[in-house]
Amino acid sequence: MACVVAVVLASCTSAGPPAIDLSASAANGLKLSQNNGCASCHGTDFGGGTGPTWQGIIGQTVAFKGGESGVVDREYLTEAIKYPDKKKRVGYSVVMPYNNLTDAEISDIVDYIEALSN
Repeated sequence: MACVVAVVLASCTSAGPPAIDLSASAANGLKLSQNNGCASCHGTDFGGGTGPTWQGIIGQTVAFKGGESGVVDREYLTEAIKYPDKKKRVGYSVVMPYNNLTDAEISDIVDYIEALSN
């Protein structure tokens, strides 16, 4: 009985990010994103919330306010993190706040987002 209760409880809680093999830079990107508040909008498992999901996002075409669209790739993600109000996504009313991340830290976060799409 105790095993059944443990399984049910584990399936009902948001345990955090998916368990995947990460490079050193992607693991650092996960840590940075957790420590800098990214998970508060993108979800503790990065499956979305106030902000868009990071899971499987690479290669998707997304719509921006103003009628443009674009493919989510490394260049887009880097720009979106560095200049969060430059291109606003359709369907999200909250603009991501500016941050004090370095280019190297942004690169590691993008490595993590890419790992979520593999």
